[in-house]
Amino acid sequence: MRISIKLHKQKSAETHEGFPVVVYASQNYKEKVWRTGYFCKPNHWNGKLASPMRKHPNYYLFLDYLNDLKRRINEIQLKEASRRFTFEEVKEYLFRVNRNTFYDIVMDAFDPDYKGTQWSAIRSFDTLYPKIPLDQVTHDLVVEYHTTLLKRGNKPSGVDSYIRSLKSLWNKHSDRPNPFKGVKTEIPDTIKRVASEGDIRKLINAELEVTGGISGAHHFRNYWLLMFYLGGIDPEVLAKLRYDQNLAADRIVFNRDKGRSKTACNNKVFPEVFAILEEYKEDSYPYFVPIYKSSNYKTFSGNFNRRLKQLCQRLELDVELRPKSARYTFIDRAQQLLVDERITAQIVGHKRRTTTSIYTNDFPLSVQDEMHHQIIAIR
Repeated sequence: MRISIKLHKQKSAETHEGFPVVVYASQNYKEKVWRTGYFCKPNHWNGKLASPMRKHPNYYLFLDYLNDLKRRINEIQLKEASRRFTFEEVKEYLFRVNRNTFYDIVMDAFDPDYKGTQWSAIRSFDTLYPKIPLDQVTHDLVVEYHTTLLKRGNKPSGVDSYIRSLKSLWNKHSDRPNPFKGVKTEIPDTIKRVASEGDIRKLINAELEVTGGISGAHHFRNYWLLMFYLGGIDPEVLAKLRYDQNLAADRIVFNRDKGRSKTACNNKVFPEVFAILEEYKEDSYPYFVPIYKSSNYKTFSGNFNRRLKQLCQRLELDVELRPKSARYTFIDRAQQLLVDERITAQIVGHKRRTTTSIYTNDFPLSVQDEMHHQIIAIR
């Protein structure tokens, strides 16, 4: 859609204040013209900049209004890369003064540093339906959003997570009937890629070329082993671990921060970990590993995923591992060793919501550490 701000120089529209300033929109040979409520004389108007001149009697107020209007126009045109907007949606977005929008209400309630699943979900929804008021979020609209994500190739599990997050946010911030209720996602059964003991042994013993930078088979192998040894931690957790903030003697302490649970973890760092970390330790930075040097973590994550798959093929492992497989493998080995699920949950940072957990304390760290060592011991 083409959107511009113009001085509507139609003689019949002229007043003593000048001609009306309008927003002109066109799409598929159809046109719409909406008045802004402001007027300007031709000799007070800069047509190239679509802006009033300083001699306009309400210059500053008028200029502020138009700058805000231009910002909204730019937002719409940027978001049109995702979907096409109707004239009605554009008009609503540009001229609704008191925006009681789902996005603004939710984002204002988040902690400034929060960037979890709910934050991602509301941003995803806003990308398709920018600044939509609460009273316009309908069940049919949610179904359309749900269908659009799946058609784009988003993983069903991810779409389901977004819908559940948005449903929870709606319950928290609105008394209206929840439009996200009843929107279900069929999630096909997936095979979690779990490394066998033989696979892990091959990874440990493989002699891989050492390259500069933060990528390459040698580094990706090390990152995967570190995630496994440290208790099945997530790649994004490994990237953030620091000596000055997370390491105390031979323990790492951190919040997993999945789904806003901020589950605390306190895991022992075994010699296998320190042996790998020694390779990356530098006085110039406090991080465990140099992943932080990546200018774009999403790009790094994609390379990690792809190159690790290639490494598995090269080493002829039984499965093609992914970065997340370190976590799956840790939990699977705990199950094979008949480790109490509550101890495993304590190590990997799963929120324990069983009735029993309400009445019991955490296991002693000595017990946790003993089980942790059994899980990562490769003979």
